Amino acid sequence: MVIDGGAFLQPTSRGRRFKARLVTVLAVGALVVAIIPLAAIASYLVVKGAGVINLDFFTQDPPGDLSAPGGGIRNAIVGTLEMTGLATLVALPTGILIALFNAEVGGRISIVTRFVIDVLAALPSIVVGIFVYTLIVVTQKHFSGFAGSVALAVIMLPSITVATEEMLRLTPRPVSEAARALGMTRWRSYVSVIIPTALSGIFTGVLLAVSRAIGETAPLLFTSLGNNFFTLDMTEPQQGLPLLIYRNALNSAFPTAEARAFGAALVLVAIVLIFNLLGRWLVARRKPVSR
Repeated sequence: MVIDGGAFLQPTSRGRRFKARLVTVLAVGALVVAIIPLAAIASYLVVKGAGVINLDFFTQDPPGDLSAPGGGIRNAIVGTLEMTGLATLVALPTGILIALFNAEVGGRISIVTRFVIDVLAALPSIVVGIFVYTLIVVTQKHFSGFAGSVALAVIMLPSITVATEEMLRLTPRPVSEAARALGMTRWRSYVSVIIPTALSGIFTGVLLAVSRAIGETAPLLFTSLGNNFFTLDMTEPQQGLPLLIYRNALNSAFPTAEARAFGAALVLVAIVLIFNLLGRWLVARRKPVSR
């Protein structure tokens, strides 16, 4: 006699069946409530910004006069990718090292470190921008893409640290003990066993951090400032998509500036979506296949 596992787990009484259905309806309702704002924003951006999307929009720089027609967002795309990429290179190893220390070493120092990371996560991004402005821009006496990257790295650091530490704590203790029993040194077991085991969760934290940092405007106003010209020099002021959107939105009385702002916003959302889909695909490829 074969028992259907699904039927076996069904609620037996009328009251339990009602509660189960009620919870299901509430969960579906919550999903709909969460999807409606996302769908509304996405559709609005597509309607308002898709009209300016063409090849020139990606290969040309914006005009000096925001009321002038034409122009593109090439410098803003490159600047955003450069500053976010450098910020990730700074925040990722720093966050992983802090998380490893908190999860594996512990002690009073780790308690202080967690407190500092929690406070840093709660800081408004404009405060981070002012801090980096005072620390770097005032010292160098000019704005730069490097200063913007430092500000974005500070914003990304708490998300990466917290996600990495949580994943390391969820890693089964016998995994690390087995690595040490095989004669691996502590750092070797971290690099070869523990971090790869928690890589999917770490990557998710990185994606969340990048998704937040790539859309920040306030820190870049105080650090990278913006630039109407194409440049790869991180020591010079650099344009970013959030800055371009902000400045064109301020001039939304001009139809061309408004369209350029919505087009850039649509591109920014598309970049974040591509990063998330690519990250989930890479994580799925690394998962072991059960047989």
